[in-house]
Amino acid sequence: MDEREGVTIIGAGPAGIAAAMYLHRAGICPVLLERADLGGLLLQANLVENYPGFPGGIRGLELVKLFVEQMNALGVVVTVTCVDDVRADGKDFKITTSEGVLLSQAVIVATGTVPKVPTIKGARHLMGKRVFDDVRAVPLIGKSGGKVIILGGGDAAFDYALNLSGRGHNVTIVSRSEPRCLPLLRKRVEDRNIELVVGASPALVIEKAGRTIVDCHDQGKVVRVVGDFVLLACGRAPNTAVLAPALRNRIGQPKSPPETDVPGLYLAGDVLKGVCRQTGIAVGDGIHAAMLAERYLNKRRGI
Repeated sequence: MDEREGVTIIGAGPAGIAAAMYLHRAGICPVLLERADLGGLLLQANLVENYPGFPGGIRGLELVKLFVEQMNALGVVVTVTCVDDVRADGKDFKITTSEGVLLSQAVIVATGTVPKVPTIKGARHLMGKRVFDDVRAVPLIGKSGGKVIILGGGDAAFDYALNLSGRGHNVTIVSRSEPRCLPLLRKRVEDRNIELVVGASPALVIEKAGRTIVDCHDQGKVVRVVGDFVLLACGRAPNTAVLAPALRNRIGQPKSPPETDVPGLYLAGDVLKGVCRQTGIAVGDGIHAAMLAERYLNKRRGI
């Protein structure tokens, strides 16, 4: 990893995969970096119903498999590595990874989002043991699953509930206000008799006698919910941690996304769209960013 690359894509979710496939077909072999599993947040989706081409919908994991199959057929190569830092280096970008350092003329940041950890006493202490922010990480207890308490009231919380219910878990959703999810998702949750606690604000999470206890405040009263695990679905924030502070400050709020004010640097997918986390939008962003990166490279080469 010591030669200057044309385009480096950080993140192999829908946006990063789409960008890589476009560039590969355009004759530009991008460097695609991913620190974990391919597919990003789509891996946690129970059912994707609004992505064209799949009447009746498709499970997130199955859609990821199709994306990866198509990417492999085109010959796109993924490098599994952790990106520690991206910074400007003259007209290029210096990317520091766990495998070494590389220079790239253009960079597409498709790093998605990170979960917001609510300020609930005890939550951070129990992260990874009793509290999780990834639906795939929730352990099974025997063949029948366990009792999972989901904190949140948006689409993600209700989608997670359907996912976990389908895997045999007993699920309770705790929403501090009236849920903001799609009516369709709420109806499906109700049809499965998934418990919904509305108006209770989680304040404390503790582990006691092998169980997980969530104490909530509801108009001066304490509402106690007892289960085995807690799954956080309390919102997400753009994951721009890989960008050096100086570079992050130069980006600000892009005026012409996915293009930024930094020549050769592009943002694509959920890292850019905030609450508009849709697979179709991410794919479009990735392709758009790839087209702009291609144009940028050609301009630098005098084409």
